[in-house]
Amino acid sequence: MLRKTIMILVCVGCCVAASAQTDLESLEKEYEANKRDIKVVKEYVEALEEANKGKEAERVAKEYMSRCPVLQVEDKETYLLLNKYVFTDPYSNVFEYGIYAMKKMKWDRGENPAQEDKTARLKRLLKSLGNGVSGDNEIDKRYEVLMILSRNLNKEIDKQCDPYLKDKQYVLPLYDSLKLERLTYLINKGQLLGQDGMRLKLAVNKALHVGDNAQVIRDLEVATNLNMTDIRGNYIVAILTILSERTLDRELIDNILSFVLRLRDQEEGTGGSTNYYNLLGRLCALVGDKDNADKYKKIGDAIEAERMERYKDLFEATRSN
Repeated sequence: MLRKTIMILVCVGCCVAASAQTDLESLEKEYEANKRDIKVVKEYVEALEEANKGKEAERVAKEYMSRCPVLQVEDKETYLLLNKYVFTDPYSNVFEYGIYAMKKMKWDRGENPAQEDKTARLKRLLKSLGNGVSGDNEIDKRYEVLMILSRNLNKEIDKQCDPYLKDKQYVLPLYDSLKLERLTYLINKGQLLGQDGMRLKLAVNKALHVGDNAQVIRDLEVATNLNMTDIRGNYIVAILTILSERTLDRELIDNILSFVLRLRDQEEGTGGSTNYYNLLGRLCALVGDKDNADKYKKIGDAIEAERMERYKDLFEATRSN
């Protein structure tokens, strides 16, 4: 009896899979014949998502947007379906229009369908997991689209502005004025999540580029006072390390030193893990305080050595598993 039941389930599963494949092939043919028809595109993208063919769905969505005007995004259903595929490139026209359309659209907090049974609700929720957004109502959907736009813009700003280590030294990304102007324009265009932090990173990057070292410190102090989570810790250490390698006057060095000491005290008071000591050692050396320079450098080196040992143990434990 059990074997018979299993065979029946296998047959049913095969039939469902075959039917889904047939439907997908039919939609593909319809799409190839009507690539500018948004209704056809939507049905095909949804079918690809349900078939776990995300890369193909992304290709179709981007292909559609490349040949059709961005005004198509004004259709809310289209907007919600395509957002995770077409709002990835901040330098594209559709990204800018995505910010505009999100602000322009009316988002309603809808109610769940009346008398919806558990099976229908489960099916609806499972289907929503494959879409660009998964909220039950439009307010949730708007927030998720806002997250996608903000996350992708923030990712590009980090790429253009965040220092990185090269041969054990912090260096800034190559300054691209056209890209940075575009990113600044987008930040000022919409009400995005974390836009104050993004705007300040762009300002710091510009001040570093033009050599306005005092403005860099003022911007970082503003970020610290406002407790901007993206402008703190290792980012500040990297920026100030780069700054300390420039020719600075004594007053500015003293200001930086005082600022970093305050950050160090705050970090220790809250149990943070940012290592300010190597930077403090360098700053003390610049003002001729050799004793504190040596002391802070030893503390900083010890912290880094302990971290390396900790990560080494973690790596070996992972490899042994």
